[in-house]
Amino acid sequence: QTCALPISILLLAERGKLDLDAPLKSYLPDAPPAWDQVTVLQLLNHTSGIPDYLSAADYPATQALPATPQQLLARFRDRPLDFAPGSGWTYSNSGYVLLGLLIEKLGGMSYADFLQRNLFDPLGMHDSGYDDGSAVIPRRASGYRLDHGTVVPAQYRHQSTLYAAGGLY
Repeated sequence: QTCALPISILLLAERGKLDLDAPLKSYLPDAPPAWDQVTVLQLLNHTSGIPDYLSAADYPATQALPATPQQLLARFRDRPLDFAPGSGWTYSNSGYVLLGLLIEKLGGMSYADFLQRNLFDPLGMHDSGYDDGSAVIPRRASGYRLDHGTVVPAQYRHQSTLYAAGGLY
């Protein structure tokens, strides 16, 4: 499900709208000083050092509540980096939130609309889309998880809390 975001970023790069090696600040000038050396490519390959907001202690208490991309950004923008940009690797959904914001800014439309117009429609993917949690989606599968070897329903998560880090169907 997360391959749509990298494809979208690469489409923007191919169209000359962004440079993968450019600092994030080239596109989001109000980014905090700690992110001065973070590049777009580092966000894509999880080497930016920006901590994953899903691993924050408060995330379980907020995952069922709707959130805007700006609210998600506020959850991690002031947290210290996990490591210097480019010096390590750790999966970071926060980087994908930032990339989603770039797609909206450089693509000139919402993330959901960009995916629909540039990926799903051209590929004939009529049963695919971005789930922001506001629509009834026919034939949607329920999520499950293992709990001590027993399959149980997954805990509810409002899809908007994932933004560009997930939420596709």
